[in-house]
Amino acid sequence: MTTTRPVGRPPGPHEDTLAKILPVALRLFLDEGGAALTPTRLHQETGVARATIYRNWPDAADLIEVMLSRATQPPPDDLFTGELHADLHAAAEFLVWRFTDRPARAFFGACLDSARHNERVAAAAESFIAGILDPFRSVITDAVERGELDGDVEQMVSEIAGPLILDHVVLGRTVTTARARQIVDNVLSYSTKS
Repeated sequence: MTTTRPVGRPPGPHEDTLAKILPVALRLFLDEGGAALTPTRLHQETGVARATIYRNWPDAADLIEVMLSRATQPPPDDLFTGELHADLHAAAEFLVWRFTDRPARAFFGACLDSARHNERVAAAAESFIAGILDPFRSVITDAVERGELDGDVEQMVSEIAGPLILDHVVLGRTVTTARARQIVDNVLSYSTKS
């Protein structure tokens, strides 16, 4: 029996490399923007070889895409129960958690700035934002299909998530669970079928 050995390195960075690079890349991205994410700078900050950095992330957009994909965390599988009010409150509370557990305000700002200069980063940022809105979209779509809600899904998603994102990202306000629940209840007050 003959076994063949795989040729070359496995695709993608090793987890140890990711563990060294990503926290530093995030700090640089938040403090200085995408232009700081050069192989030379990352090497200086982490000690990871420039060749390794360049092989895995040839330009800043590659690294920003990885950070955005890792920041798009889906809600837990057991978050939703099928009950409209409870599920929308849970989606809103998950968004509040995302805003309080992570540097979301600075991350949004850095993403928007980098997206203006790079189409790939713009596409990754759109995917990141879609991931933030997906829990609302899913709950509202299910409720419309069950006949519990009447209206445009995207409009309702915007009416719930929009003020929370505006408060946190643009105005720098602390977003609370109470505020999130109030917004959900206001939207449901005129969107729920009688």
